[in-house]
Amino acid sequence: MLYQYIKTAQEIKELNRLWTQNNTQEVAMDFEEESNLHCYGEHICTIQVFDKTNYYLIDVLELKKTQEGLQELKTFLEGPISKIMFACQSDAALARKALKIQLENIFDIRVIALSLGFTGNLTALIERNLNIQAENPSLKRKYQTANWMRRPLSKEQIEYALGDVQYLFDLKESLLIEAKEKLSKGQYKNIFHAMKTCAVQKNPDRPGWEKICNFKMLSKNQKVFIKYFFLARDSKAREKNVPSAQILPKQLIVQMAKQETYKGLLPPEAKALEPLFDDAYQKALKEINKKVVG
Repeated sequence: MLYQYIKTAQEIKELNRLWTQNNTQEVAMDFEEESNLHCYGEHICTIQVFDKTNYYLIDVLELKKTQEGLQELKTFLEGPISKIMFACQSDAALARKALKIQLENIFDIRVIALSLGFTGNLTALIERNLNIQAENPSLKRKYQTANWMRRPLSKEQIEYALGDVQYLFDLKESLLIEAKEKLSKGQYKNIFHAMKTCAVQKNPDRPGWEKICNFKMLSKNQKVFIKYFFLARDSKAREKNVPSAQILPKQLIVQMAKQETYKGLLPPEAKALEPLFDDAYQKALKEINKKVVG
């Protein structure tokens, strides 16, 4: 599959200019990202784009090294070109968090699929509507968890990434035809209304410790402890640039919060972390006591 690799501010600037000159109205788009699997934090690594004529692989890690590169990326992602995506919400949230960019003019084909009662993934939708053989599930999992931070990308990674945008134009056309046949005029109209807000943040972002399983089931004091234990683990992961789970598993963080202490719970190999978690413990007690006094 032939493609153009975009990694400098000048290259994406020229691409933006090309699309303007050609009056490009629509592209297919998808992201590859890193989410605490191989290093600390969440990162958009690449953006793959198909404009119905050419494929592009945009190296976000390189572009964001310069203000000009980031600005040109922002010009594209927030610009008037319609971007066909599948299930854009997590990508939109990551763009806000990692790049301070709000995706605009997104046409999320999952919105149409849901209106037709389909709740499966992109691979299943391609099989359903285009009758194209799905990729091997194990191969898909392999590249979904691949290290997209590493450069250069392998040939197989690139082919996988570009394959995610290969059929989005065809899927959009197929789904719109199906929706027009099966849905009422009101339902069909609602699809386009939903597109206006599909990439917009609907609820405030919750801090990471509130996303840990069973957070809502914890007592008020336990919620304070999990906050400070989580932040302690996070600070060490950031310092070492490793996934947080490599510092301590989240199950242990939950256990520490439930017992309202770290003492006797840290594994032997984490003994060096005792001062860090003792500080977190003291901060939690201080906040709890302040609330009691208040």
